[in-house]
Amino acid sequence: MKKVQSGFTLIELMIVVAIIGILAAVALPAYQDYTIRAKVSEGVLAASAIKVGVAESFADAALVGVADFCNGLPNNTTDKINSATCAPATGVITIQMTGITQLAAGEQDVAFAPLIGGAALTATAQGSITWDCSTAATTVLDQYLPGECR
Repeated sequence: MKKVQSGFTLIELMIVVAIIGILAAVALPAYQDYTIRAKVSEGVLAASAIKVGVAESFADAALVGVADFCNGLPNNTTDKINSATCAPATGVITIQMTGITQLAAGEQDVAFAPLIGGAALTATAQGSITWDCSTAATTVLDQYLPGECR
């Protein structure tokens, strides 16, 4: 009577372990970038509320309204946001990130510039405001920014 072999051979197990190792080596860096991008998105989300305020203030009273809104903006911080500021003269919103160890010093700001027709806000500008976060004031590396900023 012949005994039927059951189970896996050592070679088969080694091949499976090698394949899992290769997959992990490829997936780990992508996952790390994803987690940093998720942390940075908290700042982008905080800026969205300020964007609405700037746009409404500009629609109501042009740059005077923007200055009033920005001067009255409270500085709400979280464990990922160090400061959220708005420039009264231009309406540029700057979110300074904190607590994200993967972001180097000097690479922690996400800035949103309001534009009408591709130009900065002026007292006589008319039209819809678009937001540009790929300005020079944005210092977070592109790989960590959301898709709208890359």
